[in-house]
Amino acid sequence: MYYLHCWENGVLQESLQIKGRTMKLEGWQLTVQVENPVDFISLAHHGCELINFVNSQDLNGYFKMLNGPTNENLVKYF
Repeated sequence: MYYLHCWENGVLQESLQIKGRTMKLEGWQLTVQVENPVDFISLAHHGCELINFVNSQDLNGYFKMLNGPTNENLVKYF
């Protein structure tokens, strides 16, 4: 991020310019870390029972998707 100064009608104007962040990487250079984001068994073991909340909110399908398989090639090229 940087500021660009320019003169307009005899008055110094300042505008914010946002510079994008880019990297040059090939897909084969990336390693995807695959893990289960929510472990209900471990949470219950430590006294945090979330499964009843998930069931009552009908979020089972969402958590199955999160804990499901990960297509590493899709993640790398997305």
